[in-house]
Amino acid sequence: MRTRQSILVPVLVAVLAICFTIAVLVAWCIIFTQFYVVATETQTIPDLGVGYWLILSAGCLFLVLIIVALILFLVANLRQALLVQHQSTFIDSVTHELKSPLASLSLCLETMESRDLTPELQARFITMMKHDVERLRDFIEHILEAGRLEHNEREIGQEPVALPELVARCLAQIQKRHTIPEDAIRVTLQFNDPERQIVTDPLALEIVLLNLLDNAVKYSEAGQVKVDLSARDDGEWMTFQVVDRGIGIPKKHLKKVFRRFHRVERDDKPKVKGTGLGLYVVASLVQRLGGRITASSEGADSGATFTVRLPIRRLTTDP
Repeated sequence: MRTRQSILVPVLVAVLAICFTIAVLVAWCIIFTQFYVVATETQTIPDLGVGYWLILSAGCLFLVLIIVALILFLVANLRQALLVQHQSTFIDSVTHELKSPLASLSLCLETMESRDLTPELQARFITMMKHDVERLRDFIEHILEAGRLEHNEREIGQEPVALPELVARCLAQIQKRHTIPEDAIRVTLQFNDPERQIVTDPLALEIVLLNLLDNAVKYSEAGQVKVDLSARDDGEWMTFQVVDRGIGIPKKHLKKVFRRFHRVERDDKPKVKGTGLGLYVVASLVQRLGGRITASSEGADSGATFTVRLPIRRLTTDP
């Protein structure tokens, strides 16, 4: 609430300043016109000359430039305020995401150090710690990937990728990460060749699918995860589609979900963990791969559909 108020104050001041400047310009023109008309009707006024009209035109021009400058100032400050707000939210999210696995690791280590555990319990604690370490590694890699994309440091490779194997690998990671049943995500592959391969960057494509599936699961109701992942090719394009039955996306957010730090939250739903970078990374990677991504939703509680289209390339070899 405090951040919104801090944004509204400069916006209100700038809008009032713009309105005041426009009022001055309009009033100046009206008063001058009326004075000139009245003066010419009562007495003969000598020719004012070209210089006078040039000065008047220059004055109007400068007032217009002042209005434009105020508008640009308002837009720049509004963007800066929104960026600060998003960064603050991002820092809070990162802090929360880091604290959970670190606290779990600390608790496991303290328990193993202070108690004489059976081999079975030790193995269980070690498995838990490995899971937390994987969460930390994936989370940090996710942030680093966003930084590389923002600074144009991400190089895209070109090599044959076996799609069935890549999809199966992504599916296994998501099921392990969220502890969901195997039938929670239904996969449909429509290829002419069962061993379908495409030439692309395997890591980039894996990040795209993992992020889309991760979002679909996170924004679904607990215990009611139903996600459809489909992939098909038409000879020129490979189309991936992820459909969930979660909380949905309001119409006004559909074009904003791929922006950095942008998150869709609802007051009547529990807050979903995340940094607001997932879909930004997805959209940036899809663009680097030469494809395009779209999001669609019928609104609240109607689920969401993300469609990725990638060109089918052939591996070129030197003659």
